[in-house]
Amino acid sequence: GRAPRPAPSARLIRPLYLRPAPLPVEVVAVADGPPVRLHFKQCQYHVTRHWGPERIETAWWRGRSVRRDYFRIETSTGKRFWLFRQLDDGQWFLQGAFG
Repeated sequence: GRAPRPAPSARLIRPLYLRPAPLPVEVVAVADGPPVRLHFKQCQYHVTRHWGPERIETAWWRGRSVRRDYFRIETSTGKRFWLFRQLDDGQWFLQGAFG
């Protein structure tokens, strides 16, 4: 078997590649928990590791409220993505990918 990889260091908390606009994706998660499966570009990915959630919200004085829970995930194929779930409607988006 493969030895488990160490958790990403603090300098790798944000992905190397950010999408210009978040891409809606299909995610299977248990209740309000972390993702367990991701459907992206006609591929199914099984999540083997996750970090998060990290809640990011706009400040109340900036107008329209945006509330998101971000997760860093690693798939069974070794791909790593940065996803978020909008807290108002539960919709999932892919924000970026790690190198």
